[in-house]
Amino acid sequence: MKKLLTLFLLLSISTIALAQLKSPEEYFGRKIGSKITPHWKVLEYYKYIAEQVPTQVKYQQYGESIEGRPMYVFFISSPKNIQRLEDIRKKNLEIAGELYGNTVMQDMPAIIWMSNNAHGNETSSMESSMMTLYQLVNPKNEATKKQLENTLVIIDPCLNPDGTERYNNWQNGILGSSYYPDLYAREHNEPWPGGRVNHYYFDLNRDWAWQTQLESQQRMKIYNAWLPHIHIDFHEMGINAPYYFPPAAEPLHEVITPWQREFQTTIGKHNAKYFDKQGWLYFTKERFDLFYPSYGDTYPMYSGAIGMTYEKAGNSSAGIGVYTDNRDTLTLVGRVIEHHASGMNLVEIVSENAQKVVDEFQKFFKQANNGDLASYQSYVLKYDANRESSIRSLLELLDKNNIRYYAAEGTFKGFDYSTKKNITYTAKEKDLVIPGNQPKAALVRVLFEPEAKLVDSVTYDITAWSMPYVYGLSAVASQNKITSTKPYSLEKVSNSLEESFGYAIKWNGFSSARVLAELLQKKITVKRSEYAFKLNGEDFPRGSLLVMSSNNKAVDIKQTLKEVGDQHAVKIHAISSGIIEGAKDFGSSDVKTIKAQKVLMLAGEGMRALNVGEVWHYFDQQLKYPIVLVNPKDLSRVKWSEIDVFIMPGGSYPFLQDKAQAENFVNWVRGGGKVIALESAVSQLSSQSWVKLKPIKQDTTIKVKENPLKVYADRERESLKEYTAGAIYKVDFDATHPLMFGNKEYYTLRQNGTLYQYFKDGTGWNVGYIKENALISGFVGQNLSKQIKNGLVFGTESVGAGTIVYLVDNVLFRNFWDAGKLVMANAVFQVD
Repeated sequence: MKKLLTLFLLLSISTIALAQLKSPEEYFGRKIGSKITPHWKVLEYYKYIAEQVPTQVKYQQYGESIEGRPMYVFFISSPKNIQRLEDIRKKNLEIAGELYGNTVMQDMPAIIWMSNNAHGNETSSMESSMMTLYQLVNPKNEATKKQLENTLVIIDPCLNPDGTERYNNWQNGILGSSYYPDLYAREHNEPWPGGRVNHYYFDLNRDWAWQTQLESQQRMKIYNAWLPHIHIDFHEMGINAPYYFPPAAEPLHEVITPWQREFQTTIGKHNAKYFDKQGWLYFTKERFDLFYPSYGDTYPMYSGAIGMTYEKAGNSSAGIGVYTDNRDTLTLVGRVIEHHASGMNLVEIVSENAQKVVDEFQKFFKQANNGDLASYQSYVLKYDANRESSIRSLLELLDKNNIRYYAAEGTFKGFDYSTKKNITYTAKEKDLVIPGNQPKAALVRVLFEPEAKLVDSVTYDITAWSMPYVYGLSAVASQNKITSTKPYSLEKVSNSLEESFGYAIKWNGFSSARVLAELLQKKITVKRSEYAFKLNGEDFPRGSLLVMSSNNKAVDIKQTLKEVGDQHAVKIHAISSGIIEGAKDFGSSDVKTIKAQKVLMLAGEGMRALNVGEVWHYFDQQLKYPIVLVNPKDLSRVKWSEIDVFIMPGGSYPFLQDKAQAENFVNWVRGGGKVIALESAVSQLSSQSWVKLKPIKQDTTIKVKENPLKVYADRERESLKEYTAGAIYKVDFDATHPLMFGNKEYYTLRQNGTLYQYFKDGTGWNVGYIKENALISGFVGQNLSKQIKNGLVFGTESVGAGTIVYLVDNVLFRNFWDAGKLVMANAVFQVD
């Protein structure tokens, strides 16, 4: 009797709690969207719901942002499903072949994952998610009770807490008691760098596969531990657009299955019915394609889910309310309502098709594990001791994405990435093979196939990213399936050093640059050889590092080198004598000491935040070497005499037109300063009278003859003749020049047609250049493709005692372009 009474009391308390469950409006005492809710308050509401309905809501912290803000996912379902949450996860991974088991759970729910605020200034998604959370567990909502019996909803309230709070704090800090809707009001003009990006100014919606950012790395661990069946990514676009939802626009990658295409359409039609009833305008099948692999819709697609982007008008300039071009008022309240409606509609249609969703998910992974989704059955990466650093970096990427790899054995017939010809290749020791038949087969295909088929040239992003080119590795794509699944690993580097005349470090990858950066910060004197040499029978490439015991008596050089070498998996070689085989002796004046460089970069209004972020993150998180960031308005305060290197990423440099500032800058360069200019900064420097670099003028005579009778409807496609979103070109280069030390092959990502004239008469060095027929992969318009040839992309120019390094293409693109990281290190440390 006592037990029955206790149970009755518990049920009564639970019933009272549910009856008192507060909606977001009741909890905050205002309409959602009438004010921007701080990130911490959103999480506070989520936790309140979880505490009130513990049988239906669980949550898990999966990480922290760079600035220390917590990141959570919340699981919402029926009490029965929440009780068996871990069993659902494990059985789902069994279905995918990520875990080994032979049973499928009865009543497996369809798993829906909702992602919000990848872009911090796209406010409506995080706000609307609170309404969606409430309605899913609202005790008065009979429909959702039924829907949650066969669905499990996972909500990530905010993928980008730092950018979100940057935007929210700014908005809440300048708004009064009401908003002003005209675009000239300051609430519609967000200050630099904006809330779209994370702490390091990266676009997290383009980082799913690469995982260069901490937030992405932490999120993808839990995402891949669940592998949801449906993924919806909420965003905002310009204020004059209506609403976008699937189906997506072409191009869709070929690996996307008929079911994935079909169910996108089913979801879109279901959403359209609701929007039609409300009289809300929308569009589908335009603009947002499914090709580039690192988005929040494509990455889930390539991982077996139905991945989708939903976009509502809004974005940075919208604020709480704003006039559109038609003088309609777009409000945050309205934006929130439409995103909330889409979320609820999605749960409804997925619930109606839950069993089919689960069955097709299982079918996807059967095809993946059988090799049916592969265009090539194996990708063989050739081991080269001088490219081991790049192979290790690639292995890190594969591990982040749960991609399986093995030691290569046997003979493979296939496509050679370097020559673009079919060859026969017999695997050697330490060669790496990535099979096309595995759970992540679709992602493997997209990341590694030499060139993806592009069914429509109107694309939203770059069109080429094949990993062997990105990492500068020799590879073969083969139709041969691997017969061995022998584990692959590279030996752990553990240096054992004795007292010696000195020590040598091969300069053959970015890990060598990391070693150098750390040694310089530890005040270790490091020299470099401009010539290749042999040591104890081993070849050392140009740029190899030399640490002499006589120059470093104040430290325990053996222990320091061991610790640094082991940490970065770099072997340290003992030098027994200053006499060198095949090169100048170590005492030669041509063996120069590498100076610890003080590096400066502008970061502020006028600069392109994404490009600034790429350089900042490269130094701060990858190279781990200090860089000074200066607001452009404070440039006149810089003590140029204290600066060694000035990096100029994409952006605007009006100081070049200011007589006094330009004179100080030029005098600094002529006195021995080094400038590293990237992309648009190269163009701005080339217009200066004191530099010799000049662009190649477009030769209009080689254009295809134009038809004057053009069709108006084809105007967008016609414009693509002069366009490339991003294509891979082979770069020929001078391997003896310090800028390209450590590189065997180099492929560049071209995002425009700009090339520069070759230097003549000793005015500069033509280091990297594109010759004819250098296009490797990706879309380039037919007119533009005829222009991209016989021009400079990497070069250096002496200005007095100083140097300008020109990097016409972005060697740090989104920080996943691995081969470019060594080029940047060369520019900083190796180029005099």
